[in-house]
Amino acid sequence: MSALVHYAQIGASVFVAAAFVGLALTVALGMAQRRLTARRPRRADRPPVSVVVPIKALDEGFVAAQESLFAQDYPDFDLTITAKEASSPAIDAARAVLAAHPGAPSRIVRSTATFAASPKVNNLYQAIEDAPHDIVFMKDSNIAIPTNGMSEAIACLTGEVGLVVAVPEARGAENFAAEIEASIMNQSHGRILAAAAALGLGFGVGKLMVFRRSDLHKAGGFGAISHSVGEDSALARKLEEIGLRTVFMGAPIYQSLGRRRIGDVFHRQLRWTVIRRHNETFAFLIEPLGLASCTALAAAFAAPLWGAPAWAGAAGALTLWFGCETLLALARGWDVSKTAPLAMVARDAMMFAVWLSAWFTRNVVWAAQVFEAHRENETAEAPQVARGKDK
Repeated sequence: MSALVHYAQIGASVFVAAAFVGLALTVALGMAQRRLTARRPRRADRPPVSVVVPIKALDEGFVAAQESLFAQDYPDFDLTITAKEASSPAIDAARAVLAAHPGAPSRIVRSTATFAASPKVNNLYQAIEDAPHDIVFMKDSNIAIPTNGMSEAIACLTGEVGLVVAVPEARGAENFAAEIEASIMNQSHGRILAAAAALGLGFGVGKLMVFRRSDLHKAGGFGAISHSVGEDSALARKLEEIGLRTVFMGAPIYQSLGRRRIGDVFHRQLRWTVIRRHNETFAFLIEPLGLASCTALAAAFAAPLWGAPAWAGAAGALTLWFGCETLLALARGWDVSKTAPLAMVARDAMMFAVWLSAWFTRNVVWAAQVFEAHRENETAEAPQVARGKDK
């Protein structure tokens, strides 16, 4: 039994070493990401763009997020806001924003599609098919973009690129649950996404997606991505099948959090983790390596092998982890509060529970409704294109 424990401690030591190597690499790459992405090939022209914004809830920062579109330094774009509902507080707020900018070509339409597993795909379908231009700039309604955001995204859409995405950054957390979510978005997921961007890798991240509608059609159209609630990663994979890469643009995008409820944070993360289990299996399997909670537990178990007590192993691992994350946060201008260490521990404890739950979860919660996360081997046929109904 002692020999078994000894080998288990060696395995835990290897886990800790691998986790910290990964942490150090992602922190270093995250710091260098903007400089490295700025050196990539870029297109110089600025073609006309159709902006599509799907809306449902009146989220924190909704008005500012839509106003950010009208502050863009881009010369030629139109805007379509699309929603399933005939009326809602979000639609009223969107109508007020559009009325404040009467010179911009914009409209609000009602979506009626029901063929896809993802309510977002159903919402986007008609608006994208009706869009006047081939290049589609889709952003979530709770996302604000910097004034150069559209220019940066289009510059990245070169001939070999099929999808441009961005690293979302959380701002304005007003309670502890929101601090946990900000820590997930920035120091945890944002760190990894920024590192991927620095290496020239790309993943479907649906907060902002820029692509050519003609490429989507070549990849099978909306029917080809209708099987998954994770339409972003499904789209990236379908475009990859026709030889087109996904890349991150250099500029970040912003989400204002305000106040959050811990149950909503848990279910939101569970939905995305289940999607990764289906669409990005390898990334899902190695997620515990990116969690401070798992590394601290492994360090506590392995500590006697290093001649230290278990508590010292756990405390040392957490302290070093938080120090590395804080360096990156300060370098990128992310919020770091007095309760950040506690938020980090709570974040990774919750994310480990989310990861365990994702193995057995089929149905996920989205906007207070339950959806099947993934339809096995099922491709729905998108309906025939008909002009969307203006509101």
